[in-house]
Amino acid sequence: MLKIGDDRIEVIDKKTGKLLDAYGEEIKSLDNGRSQYIVYREKENDFGILRLYTIFETQEENGNKEIGKVVGKYWDIMSRSGWYIENQHVVTISTTGNFPTTEIETGGTVTIVKNRVYRDINSLFLKKNYEFIRKNIDLRYRYSLY
Repeated sequence: MLKIGDDRIEVIDKKTGKLLDAYGEEIKSLDNGRSQYIVYREKENDFGILRLYTIFETQEENGNKEIGKVVGKYWDIMSRSGWYIENQHVVTISTTGNFPTTEIETGGTVTIVKNRVYRDINSLFLKKNYEFIRKNIDLRYRYSLY
């Protein structure tokens, strides 16, 4: 089932009601026919909500809009729940091979980490032990102006 909002599309499992995937966009007008787009794909899991963002600028001339350049790309954890980003890699390409273009593809890998502290009850001095839980996440999406 799809839920469509002004700036967000959610893919929800009909049987469980669980959010499977989400995509969003925010568009800001700049000047001289230029706009800035912030688009993302979102994944929800036991670590919370993770988003892969792309920020790019468009130029519109004579009714034709094109993506001129990518100005940023990054991962973010929307619900902290003790997890943090350790490594992130993101690449955005033009699907036509060069810029300006009307379609881009963004893909990335991120390692998220959670520190867990526990006390060793077998130790004479109740020392603290630390454990690191790591998860690798891969996401990819395409965005087209038309």
